[in-house]
Amino acid sequence: MNPTLARLTAHVAEAAAMASGARPQAIEQKSLHDFVTDMDRRLEDHLRGVLEPLFGVPVLGEESIAEDEILPPRAVVVDPLDGTSNWIAGLPFAAVSVAYIENGESLLGAVVAIGSGTVYAAEAGKGAWRDGERLALAGTAPQSLMGLSTGLLDVLDGSDGFRAMRRFGKLRNFGSQALQLCAVAQGALALNASIEARLWDDAAGRLIASEAGAVYRAMVDGADAARPAAKQRCLAVHPAIADEVAAILTPFLRSSRS
Repeated sequence: MNPTLARLTAHVAEAAAMASGARPQAIEQKSLHDFVTDMDRRLEDHLRGVLEPLFGVPVLGEESIAEDEILPPRAVVVDPLDGTSNWIAGLPFAAVSVAYIENGESLLGAVVAIGSGTVYAAEAGKGAWRDGERLALAGTAPQSLMGLSTGLLDVLDGSDGFRAMRRFGKLRNFGSQALQLCAVAQGALALNASIEARLWDDAAGRLIASEAGAVYRAMVDGADAARPAAKQRCLAVHPAIADEVAAILTPFLRSSRS
């Protein structure tokens, strides 16, 4: 593994361990059903402190980034606690997610599950790994499970698109975009699609999924492509069903402005 990726992964694993078994001491509501805790902020501050010296570039975190902030040519993008609501509730599906980005492309990524400590990592053009074992979707069949975000489910509800998607399997939403992208990478989900995910949700997971062989597409509005806070309108899907799924979901991902 690339030494820089190894160090990045170690720092992300350390942050995940800080949250494992801990409980929130302060909870604030950012928007409807969206929360931030003292742990989100603590982890973001910790990661900024160790990653700025490692990479020598700005560290942009979910809890401090401005809505209109523009992504610099080189940056580290951090989701300090992806799945905050799950973590508050004591559910195990939450993670720390970090990516190093150049010119909008993720080059290194690490996602570590809080609780289990499962480590996902990837380097652009080199591959993706789960706990050190290479992830590869080539030659596998897609599972009959798929992840769809709450916002996308709302848009699909009652439509022909919803009925068309159901033939690919049962629906799941585990509440952590980063881990759902990793689930696509390891073949546990056939696909994951979201309207509301932002760059910090996707930056590491999209690289891990792509390097494992999944097809990843983001349909973020062109004018917003440089804003990390812009909705990514994204799809990650097993290559065997990529064209079929994209044909169904793309109109919903592109047309919704929720």
